[in-house]
Amino acid sequence: MAKTSASFTLMDYTDGISLITGIDSNLPLTSLYDTSNQTLNPSWAGDTSLQLTPVVRKAGGTDVVSTMTAKTWKRRIAGSATWTTVTSGSNGETINATSGVLTVSEDKLTTDVWQIDYQFSGTYTDPVLNLAFPVTVAITLSRVANGTSFVVARAYATGGSQFKNHSPSSLSLKAELIRGTTKDTTNLDYQWKKSINGTVWENIAGATAATLAVTPSMVDSFAMFKCSILDTDATSDTFNISYDTEAVSILDVTDPYQAVIESTAGSYFKNDTGSTTLICRVYQNGEEIDGTGVSLTYSWTKTDKDGTAVAFTPTAVAHGSIVTTKKKAISVSHDDVLIKATYFCSVS
Repeated sequence: MAKTSASFTLMDYTDGISLITGIDSNLPLTSLYDTSNQTLNPSWAGDTSLQLTPVVRKAGGTDVVSTMTAKTWKRRIAGSATWTTVTSGSNGETINATSGVLTVSEDKLTTDVWQIDYQFSGTYTDPVLNLAFPVTVAITLSRVANGTSFVVARAYATGGSQFKNHSPSSLSLKAELIRGTTKDTTNLDYQWKKSINGTVWENIAGATAATLAVTPSMVDSFAMFKCSILDTDATSDTFNISYDTEAVSILDVTDPYQAVIESTAGSYFKNDTGSTTLICRVYQNGEEIDGTGVSLTYSWTKTDKDGTAVAFTPTAVAHGSIVTTKKKAISVSHDDVLIKATYFCSVS
């Protein structure tokens, strides 16, 4: 399947932008509340504080939160229509002025507060278009009350949920079995699964630990993962019972390939003389890939002055560091062009 294609054309256009937004959490979005001893799992006031990381990514570019202005966090308790602005350093909440990360080191889901929303907002100004784009994105955290005999399995991403251009090298998912609000870590078997079509789940070979390292090759644009946890403790009331976690979604926002055809001798022949080399250059994230023409395959087609397809066999040439293997560069002479010809290249 072709990854990208190009034609040798002159254009004048203004390019709009789109922003991919979200908020990553280092802890589960649902906390378990034991009504017997009034404890939370996870406890934001415990060993690990809650960290909410805003993600604002320009499609085809990098994360832009650090360049945004008027970055603000607000919170709202369930049942209230009013948002309260978060002040860094107060109420157990700290905001990193550059990254926008909100750290909460105080349990908020206590007493009669069973749900809380956090909202991040700010303004991104595109340096090319010189236009301001307002951004608002929210995340909901809640608690579920249960007794000490209640057993639940859960899974979550511990360090982000997006890949971009094969980075990072992996994302970590974690599965837990909770009894009441106590984490069970003994005599458990884990089996991670990946969704095939949203309803059918397939076991991932060798994925039998509490954590799963998801690599970019496992995610084609979007993928969902979950874990089945089997209690193997023969003395347990839930011996040989399996619990499935909720699904965790991972997104791949890899930049698409962009192809551009260059001509070493311009766009015109004159007086039935001359030749040129057409080079198809492929870019991703602003950088050329396959500079020598050995990794990708280049398929050339041609149309005449009327736009009718013309059969031709491209002649591959070496040019600089470019080799002839995959026809990244081809030779065109004045004899190949009758008044006008357009060359197209499909890259796969």
